[in-house]
This record gives sequence, C-alpha cells and structure tokens, in this order.
Amino acid sequence: MKPTPLLAAIALLSTTSHAKTWLLPIPQSVEWTGYQLQLDPDFHIEGASNLYVHEAAQRYHKLITKERWIPYQKNITEITPLKNRQDTLKTLQISVEDAHAKLDFGINEAYNLTIPDSGGKATLDAATWVGALRGLETFSQLIIEDEGTLVAHSSKIQDEPTYPHRGIMLDTSRNFYSVESILRTLDAMSYNKLNVFHWHITDSQSWPLHLEMHPELAQKGAYSPSQIYTTADMRRIVQHAQSRGIRVIPEIDMPSHTASIAESHPHLVACVNKDWEVYGAEPAPGALDPTKNETYALIEDIVSELADIFPDSFFHAGGDEVNSHCWADDETIGPYMKEHGLTTDQLWAQFEDKVGSIVEQNHKRAMIWEDAIVVAKADLSKNVAVQVWTTTPENIIKLGHDIIHSSSDYFYLDCGGGGWVQNDQRYISPDQKATPGDTFNYGGTGGSWCAPYKTWQRIYSFDMTKGIKKQSGHGQVLGGEVALWSEQSDETVLDAKLWPRSSAAAEIFWSGSYDKSGKRRVLSEVWPRMNDWRFRLLKRGIGAIPIVPQWCLSAGTSCLI
Repeated sequence: MKPTPLLAAIALLSTTSHAKTWLLPIPQSVEWTGYQLQLDPDFHIEGASNLYVHEAAQRYHKLITKERWIPYQKNITEITPLKNRQDTLKTLQISVEDAHAKLDFGINEAYNLTIPDSGGKATLDAATWVGALRGLETFSQLIIEDEGTLVAHSSKIQDEPTYPHRGIMLDTSRNFYSVESILRTLDAMSYNKLNVFHWHITDSQSWPLHLEMHPELAQKGAYSPSQIYTTADMRRIVQHAQSRGIRVIPEIDMPSHTASIAESHPHLVACVNKDWEVYGAEPAPGALDPTKNETYALIEDIVSELADIFPDSFFHAGGDEVNSHCWADDETIGPYMKEHGLTTDQLWAQFEDKVGSIVEQNHKRAMIWEDAIVVAKADLSKNVAVQVWTTTPENIIKLGHDIIHSSSDYFYLDCGGGGWVQNDQRYISPDQKATPGDTFNYGGTGGSWCAPYKTWQRIYSFDMTKGIKKQSGHGQVLGGEVALWSEQSDETVLDAKLWPRSSAAAEIFWSGSYDKSGKRRVLSEVWPRMNDWRFRLLKRGIGAIPIVPQWCLSAGTSCLI
C-alpha cells in the first residue's frame, strides 16, 4: 500500500520519536542515543581560545540558561521517554584546528558535536573558528527544559554546509533601515547558519552611503542627514557580522538604478526625471553615462573606498535592468552610440567589462545580476559570479560562470504585497470601470509583478540542483540568497518579512535539497521543526510571523491534509 502524506509524515517522525528537540537547519548526520543528561549547575564551556568563539561561548551559555527552551510542537506521535543518566553534563570542550582562518568565501564550517550518554564532557571539534560557531548554535538547540530542569539530549552529530554561500539580500535604499535593525538581522542569520549579508546599499531612490572621498553623494542623495550610513556604521556592521561568522558583501547597483547620483553629479546620469514607464523599471529612472571618463573615475573612487571597509573578497557591482531608451534618447550617449556603431546592449557589455576591471584592480571578485549576461550577452571574465533571478540557471553555468540562486519565483520576499505605484487605475473595481476587464483587485496579481507571496513551503521546495550537472572549475552553484527589496518594507516589518521564511531557505542552503542518501527533503519532515523554530526565534528577540494557529502545535497531526 502506498502511504498517504499523513501516514508518511507519521512514519518519518516515528524514526526520531525518542528525541524531544527539533533542529534547524537539520545537520547532515544525527545519531540519537535515547538518553538525556541533566545540565550540571556548574556547567561551563572550555577551550574557546579564538576571540569570536570565546564571545559566542559566553553568549550561548547565557542564551541556554535564559531561554530554558520547552518545545512548542507536541503530540505528533507517541514519544518514547528519554532515559535519564545519573551523571550530569559538566562541560562542553571546544577544539578548533584553525583559530585564525580568514572569514571569506569557502572557509571550512564543518564541525563534529558529541554529547555522550555517560555524562561528563561533551566535545565540539571544528576545522575553523567559524565551524565552532555553527556547532555552538546546534548545541544550544539540544538543551531544553524538562520538568523544571535543563537537560541535554545525548547525540552524535557530524555536520557541514552543502553550499558555501548562504545569504540574505537587503535593499536599504528605497526605505532606510537603522543600524540596530541590521545588527538584529545578523543575529537571526547566525541562528539559522546563514553566512552572507548581501547589502544592496544604494539605488535610484536614495544614496544613504557616506563616502569620505565623495561626501556629496550622501549629502545630496540621502533622504535626510539622519538616514545615512557613516563609515563608523559600516565598520560596526562588518565587525558584528564577523563575530557571528557572517560575510558582508556590499552592492553598488550600476549603471542603471543610479538616479540618486544625479542629485550631486547630474552630468553623469541619463534620463533622470523622465517618464519611468518609458525609461526605467520603476519610478526614479536613471543610468550612469558610460561614455564619460569621469563616470569611471567616480566608480574607481567608490569601489576603492568600500574595498577598504568591507574585507570580503566579493564585491557586487549590480548590472541589472538597463533601459535601452535611457541611453539611446540621451543627447550625448545616443550620438556616441551611432558614431561608434554600438547598440545599447553592446555599450552595456563594455561598461560591465570596465567595471569588472575596476573591481579586480581592488583585489575583489565581481558579482553581478544576470542581466548583463542574459540580455546584453556580455562576454565577461569567467571569474565573475552571476546572481540568477529570472533565467534558467544552467544557461549561465554552461557559459562557465559560478551562480548564486535568487529565483524571483521562490526567493523574492517582497512579492505578493500588492503594487506601490500610486493612482494606478488598474486597481479600480470592475463595476466602477468604464470598460470591462480584469483588474488588479479581481483575478489579477494585486499589482505585484512577482506575485504570489512566497510562502516558506514554496521556498523549501526549491531544488538547488535541478537541471545542473556537476563539473570542475567555474560553473558551480555557490549557494543561494533570499532577497528583500524594500519598496514596501522598512525596519518596522523587517523581522516579519524575513522570518521564518528565510529559515526555510537556510535549511536547503545548509543541508541541501537532498540528504546524504540522495533522498529529497520534503515538507512532511520539516513542518514540525519549522513550527517550533518560529517560537524559538521569538524567544531570541526576532519578530517572526506565525505560520499556523497556535492550536496546531498541540493538536498532533490534526492540521495536516
């Protein structure tokens, strides 16, 4: 008899029914012993010689004792009681092979964690200090409160990430986010073992970025003097991220999405203040003039200053949504294109090649959105990593570029929120229209170009390897990112927009879409852990939205189809 989804879920959960804790992201290998150990009153963590590991050990020790976690998800199946040992768990011994490894792309994050059923000493062995941070997070999830006593679930865990790049992209131009809200996001990322904060700092709407070499950009292009990221702010964010094992990759979007530069350098930006429906992707069209040497001089200054502030080896140079009319209709660029026999796409490709050289000269590896490769057919260095958001990823890989998954069909967290362009007649109800036809309100997208809303279930169902063949050299899947574009988001809704949906992405980025045996990860296995994880995030100060009625948490399988 073929099992129904409900029976399959119960059968799967029964294989681990002796464990009363839910781990997320799920480790690559977990062996439960069936025992639990009381945490000794003098429990402590030893061996954390690296500064960040030492700070994390102190942080997690406080978290465990303050959190006193009691699982919310209950009554799924009859749980075999864990056996108790008389001996307590007295210490967690951390051993790090490389305590001085540079936090950068490809750093080894593997760790082994053992909590013996005999009590005494648990061990956390990691290849690098970053791996130790990941192991400490897992250890914290293994400690719960049982009848008023903190206990550790005896287990043996071997774990490492499937992908080295696991990120969140946050747009801070369209609406501003305080430094404190960004730091809180970094904390939440560390709980989920996400390791890349892709900071889309600037865009057409505002330039909130202070640069010592060009202070006029923020002075003229920011929304207000209080909505500017200073050099100290940027360094604070980088330092906080570093302490959590998170890389920060800055993005300066160009040549398009640069109308904010025109506030201080109007002669370097085309089609500003023109009809956005003709000249841009959304209100505030604008694209840098690729024919002027001064444009590249400004880019060199921006990249060189940020290269000093952001230590990561990657630099994101944008490269999306160049509008052909913007350049072709410009009184300077249009004649230049005709004189040199260039199409918009050819000029665009030249621009990307020059920007790539500037990035390389600053000892960074360029990352761009797919558009320059897919639309402009730019033949760029294979060292350029491509962030895929609409195209079929294997098409980029076949060209020899490494990719980062950010499919708008799965990973765009702003989708489904309706439109934001004002006075749009398509919102009018059918009975108020002069002519019949669908509207955004009835049978439409609600005004969201990438509707529907991306649920955590949809995100989790993404196959990171579909249609992609393994090969050597360039042309690899580096990982993935969820993206929060901020036309309708700011810090007041940041947590709710990100969590726990980003947790679903975090698991397939860390654990992979398939387990080590090649079995596809499915919703019937993850939903109890997601239900519980949302409440743990709340306990840790992250305003994650509810994903089920609270009744479902104690109703067993009653909320399943």
